[in-house]
Amino acid sequence: MSKKLFLGGVTLGLLSAIALWQITDDASSRHSQAMDGNTGNLEQSQSSKQENLAVNGDSNASIPGPVSTIEEMSVQVEDALQQYEELSKYPPNSQPILSEQHVHAFLNSSAPQASHPFPFDDLEQPIQLSIELNQYNYFFGDQIHGQISVGNVPVQASLSARAVLTDLAGEVLAETHNLDISELTAKVTFDTRSYATESWPLEMNLGAHVDVNGYHMFISAPFRINTETAELESIGFSEPVAENLIIPVNLDVKLPGYYFVAGILYSQQSGQPLIHLETEGPLNEGVATLELKAHIQALKKSGDEGPYYLDKIRIERWSDEQIPRDIAGKVPEADYSIEGFPFSAYQDIPYIDPLAEERKRLMQGLSAR
Repeated sequence: MSKKLFLGGVTLGLLSAIALWQITDDASSRHSQAMDGNTGNLEQSQSSKQENLAVNGDSNASIPGPVSTIEEMSVQVEDALQQYEELSKYPPNSQPILSEQHVHAFLNSSAPQASHPFPFDDLEQPIQLSIELNQYNYFFGDQIHGQISVGNVPVQASLSARAVLTDLAGEVLAETHNLDISELTAKVTFDTRSYATESWPLEMNLGAHVDVNGYHMFISAPFRINTETAELESIGFSEPVAENLIIPVNLDVKLPGYYFVAGILYSQQSGQPLIHLETEGPLNEGVATLELKAHIQALKKSGDEGPYYLDKIRIERWSDEQIPRDIAGKVPEADYSIEGFPFSAYQDIPYIDPLAEERKRLMQGLSAR
């Protein structure tokens, strides 16, 4: 399958996921709670017992709950279909942002974190231990930052903590001792320039060993440390061309291949997210350019003529015969300003989705399920 066909499938799946976001959100939340440690297992067990009673118990029991749920889901499905019809008015690579949840759905990423309760027989409450990194993708030469937090700790407890970097098999690759714990929180920093990283794998874990009054606990969260593929060098001068605002993205490509670039266009005036943009294509080694295109209909939907700025930028080199996995590119922290133009500077051309009917049938099939 070609990369372009693959991207089309991903986009279609993404739009479907966004349209059904409200329907699955509550179910996902309940599933996460049910799987969260021993307390979650207990909740899951109690819930299962209640469901068994509802099915096998009193035959005279009424069932207004399920009917109400079905009615609510029908309303949510209708809302999702309306939202999908709204999104289909715009190109897949230039989608207006409808809400903050919409941003998260497009990014499909968050800072790695984990949180677990640790029950002990002689403690009334389980000790809660959490760990979080500030990002998922790092690069050799970066500092890896994390935070460890402890909760439900006995009064005047004795605490100590150390952090480790491990591979997925648990082998320790780097460690730091006697972390400074202040207000039940410890900051963790590993500077990759201080270690021999030649043998470090792509997939790694940040782990924490914590002792509270002699009780030992361990927790970890995953991250990636990437080899150099491409780095964002600059954002070129934007200009209106036909129905699009063209935004050149200049990359310093270390490893040639097929690249994907995405970002969120924000309003400089309000700071609100306006449009999710994406593009892709093959790039050779050296300085190369891919163009993001903000469609006039998406710009008009935002009601903002600019100026803008580009944030949440993602670069990814897709896998191929040479590199069997996708690898992130590096985006330096900087102010990526984008010039704005009056809407009259564009050709006011509506977007017509060539697969609109096929996509609508898919959405209706998903809603029927």
